[in-house]
Amino acid sequence: MARSKLLDLEQQFTFYASYHTNQVNVLIHIFCVPTILFTALILAHGIPGASKSLATVPLDLFGRHIDLDLTFPFLWAAGNAAYFILLEPVAGALYAPILITFGHLSNVLYATHHDEAMRIAGYAFVASWIAQFVGHGKFEGRAPALLDSLLQSLVLAVFFVWLEVLFFLGYRPQLFKRLQNKTGIAVAQYRKERAAAQRQNGAKKAT
Repeated sequence: MARSKLLDLEQQFTFYASYHTNQVNVLIHIFCVPTILFTALILAHGIPGASKSLATVPLDLFGRHIDLDLTFPFLWAAGNAAYFILLEPVAGALYAPILITFGHLSNVLYATHHDEAMRIAGYAFVASWIAQFVGHGKFEGRAPALLDSLLQSLVLAVFFVWLEVLFFLGYRPQLFKRLQNKTGIAVAQYRKERAAAQRQNGAKKAT
């Protein structure tokens, strides 16, 4: 049962989308979530042993030779790509090259511009998180999913903002409509429960 939930795109996306209904907040996440992932991959090289390559995969692409070092950050990006393909094969396959590039560039930047890369990545990482909390606090009016689901925040968020972009471009309109309907129901339920809790708190204060 747990495994099926992890691979249930509609259930996972509905949970995420119910926290991201304001268009300004969605736009903030579209830019900030990939930034957080990429900078986190760079910063992860600072973990002892994380930058050590377990193996090197030679790759010839568009007339260029590239050596892909299988470091922990690269494998994390590749693992995410595999998970996303299982969730939604076409969208996942379209995003996989971007994730692999993130992993590879994190290796390259850490190896060639160590201090500068770590400093800039740190600033961008913190700034992106701050922007997201502002998006939730000022525009969404709801705490981020981080407080309810680490899987959503640390793994799935980057794929779901990718899906937001694809849906905007017309990808799988029937799926998009179905997800919108489910999200609307989830948001209505949340607002109903919040209103009930507020009334209950008000009654307690009155007594």
